Amino acid sequence: MPWAPRVMGDLSGTLGEEMKGERILIDSLGRRFRTMVPAGLSEPPDNLRIARTSRPWRIYFSMLGTVLPAFFLMYTSLFIIIGAVDSEPLLVLSGGICSLPLIVIISRLHRPRLVHVRLASANEQGSTVHALPEGGSLRTPVKTSFTRFLVRDDSILDMPPSKQLWTIFAVTVSIGVILTVLMFQNSTELAGNALFVLLAIPLWLAGFSLPVLAWWGTSTSFIGLPTRRREAESWLIAGMASAFPAFVFNSLVAPELIPSSFPLWAMELSLLAIGAPLCEELFKGAAVALFLPSIKGPKHGFQVGFTVGLGFALIENFQYIGSSLLGGPLAASITILIRGIGSIPGHAVWTAMTGTAIGWMATDKELKTRMTWRAKSFAINAIDIAEGLGFDTDGDGDLTGFDGERPTLDEAISDAMAEQTSQDGSWLVLDPKHGASDSHYPDPYPVESGDFGLSYSRLSHSTDLPVSFSPRSLGPALALAMAGHSLWNGTSYLSGYAPGEWFGLGDGGTSLIFLSWTIVMIATVLVIARRLLRGIRTLDMPF
Repeated sequence: MPWAPRVMGDLSGTLGEEMKGERILIDSLGRRFRTMVPAGLSEPPDNLRIARTSRPWRIYFSMLGTVLPAFFLMYTSLFIIIGAVDSEPLLVLSGGICSLPLIVIISRLHRPRLVHVRLASANEQGSTVHALPEGGSLRTPVKTSFTRFLVRDDSILDMPPSKQLWTIFAVTVSIGVILTVLMFQNSTELAGNALFVLLAIPLWLAGFSLPVLAWWGTSTSFIGLPTRRREAESWLIAGMASAFPAFVFNSLVAPELIPSSFPLWAMELSLLAIGAPLCEELFKGAAVALFLPSIKGPKHGFQVGFTVGLGFALIENFQYIGSSLLGGPLAASITILIRGIGSIPGHAVWTAMTGTAIGWMATDKELKTRMTWRAKSFAINAIDIAEGLGFDTDGDGDLTGFDGERPTLDEAISDAMAEQTSQDGSWLVLDPKHGASDSHYPDPYPVESGDFGLSYSRLSHSTDLPVSFSPRSLGPALALAMAGHSLWNGTSYLSGYAPGEWFGLGDGGTSLIFLSWTIVMIATVLVIARRLLRGIRTLDMPF
């Protein structure tokens, strides 16, 4: 066995019993070899710092891979609901069968990731050969001690530069405009149609997703918070998930609440200006509230809310821009532009207001602990009930219910007040061309995997504070978000309907008024977004 010395210790000429966990092998020449036992897993060191190669576009493809099954899951889940309401078991079964592979795809894409770290440190008492658990060995030029441990992948969110994203977005819109010009020219109409057929799907994919990523990157870099990728992705997915109940409410519930005596235009206006803002902001706010235990303060809450709003807009964009392709490249280009610089930041801004208010709630440690304790108590009770029915929910091999600690509310509050900051490692992005760096920060900015011990006591002196736009209380913040959403939807609808139906203007005049008002609304949203971003950045607190 010529390979044996690479993974075994030579025992030729020695005697001894087979050691626990090891095997003694004898080759054809009668030489005895003892297998080397791989080092067991141990706890990671406190000062661990891990570098990851920069892959800024990886987050984009992850986002794209999530939204596609998520969108279709929204419709398959609707079939299940309709089937349940109408007592149609076949529809429920069909929706469930179609939903299962979509859920599996999304779960697999975002399953928790662990990193297997192997550390060889110089040590005169060590060895130059170390067995690896998958087979083979590691040989070092000097004697080393070898340790292995698992750590959670808490790597920092790495995104493409914002300028690069906005440039590609501008190119996407420009391609649509060029195709429009080609299709309106008699000499190039055939070529324009052919190119549009070829480029329709790429325009759709880039048009609905790139502006979301661009706003995500712009807000993340502008706010300047170190963000773990897994957390940022969970916020985005929560925003996508909040679109499901909003879609059901807008499709099945809201139309039933409008009096049948309303004319068509009044019904449509009610759905757009009342129903949609009410349910969408509530569900997006609920998605942000799910992260209350991990939100550190108003600045962090703003970031969570902004990202949740982008996730909601991503699902919405998928449908709107896909439908606009049926109107040709002109309709697609206008829709991509309006939604990219208007509707997307609008969703993000309104939800960011709610997130900021939830962030202020999170600074009340006792309130936060009470809510976290109630959520954990609910989960524990659910495990008890499930195991009482015969399901081993916690995987401990018995059906005695939850076996962990069950602290009282007073104990949980006491422990939370005495909790100290723990830091067990950090991550940074390693750019192969420029060394350790990050897409958003000029210097290496590690993301600590422990909690952040922070203070929320002061505001910096600035004229751009977000107080005028983002109330600290949740109720007023939600009301303001709904009002802004309602104003956008309602006036957009009226600007396209009233000029022709009420004032007798032709298509040209109606289109001009609609586009002019859309520009005004987009400018307003951008100004509010800019003030909010600048204001939240001036908070004298990291979060």
